[in-house]
Amino acid sequence: MMPARSARCMNSNDQGSVSQSTQTLARPLPTVRHYHQPEQANQQGGGASMVLQRQVTLITGASRGFGLAAAEELTARGHPVIATMRNPDRDAPNLADLDSSLVEIARCDVTDRASIDAAVEAGLSRFGRVDALFNNAGYGLYGPVEDMSDDEVSRQMDTNFSGQIRMAQAVLPAMREQHHGKIINVSSLAGRIVAPLMGLYAASKWAVEAMSEALRYEVSRWNVDVTILEPGMYASDWQTTNLDVAAAVREGRSPYQESADHALKTFRTRAATRPGSRSVATAVADIVELEQRLPMRWPIGEDTIQTIRLREAMTDQEWEERVRGDTKIYRGAFFRGVENPLEDKPR
Repeated sequence: MMPARSARCMNSNDQGSVSQSTQTLARPLPTVRHYHQPEQANQQGGGASMVLQRQVTLITGASRGFGLAAAEELTARGHPVIATMRNPDRDAPNLADLDSSLVEIARCDVTDRASIDAAVEAGLSRFGRVDALFNNAGYGLYGPVEDMSDDEVSRQMDTNFSGQIRMAQAVLPAMREQHHGKIINVSSLAGRIVAPLMGLYAASKWAVEAMSEALRYEVSRWNVDVTILEPGMYASDWQTTNLDVAAAVREGRSPYQESADHALKTFRTRAATRPGSRSVATAVADIVELEQRLPMRWPIGEDTIQTIRLREAMTDQEWEERVRGDTKIYRGAFFRGVENPLEDKPR
């Protein structure tokens, strides 16, 4: 294939679940309600029709991870993409194998409104419309809440949360004029379930969840749909180059240093054994192609769905005991001297 042409935003892959057997639950799991995966609903309810027209999708953070995988999947299905990234000069070659007739590459930093507007305009000039936005750009911030500087907190929220708002604001005028569109906002399992050392990242994703739900209600009158994508843990650069470690931890001056170092090592080891980004890319392409109303939330992966079910089945106290009991990750300074309520209980 010829390289994609360039017009001259970071990935948001995610943390995993607390892993223990469901046998420790005192009551049965509830069914997953409004956040089922559509293919499961189709098997129960008779199948959805798929759109045949090519759908133009704007992707932020398209140079790697979920964004790149989604660009590959969408173009393989014949859909055009507006692939945006902060540094096309460096990263555009990552898309060189894609069909250039289906790809417009544009520079986009989700913290810079001027670059966002220019990227949307480049896509509209090339393809004439934007049918879907894959609001994917973001990064993880790792470390205890106490250690976070004002700049670290502001940057995390500005990128992961405010960046998604800016992107939605940029594409919505065209979607309202078209009287159709889809906005796929990337959240995370962390948008439902909070773990130690990922508090600020989780805060940004909880904000995304609330904003996305409100936006869904607001734009439905123009036939614009909003869904919240909730991936779990996947093997990608999110756990390495796209995970920012708080300066206090990175420099070895955190009062939580022992736990932070151990948990980060364990987290990265676990992530390396997880599946790649393909299932997320498949979900994005399926969402783009679905003609029916999208579910509000779209969790990806059986482990993600089971963890959400577990959390819903437990009280806050039960869940806290479960997190405290996950000593494989969080042993050390956090709970030293605190009795482990799950110790010696069958797993």
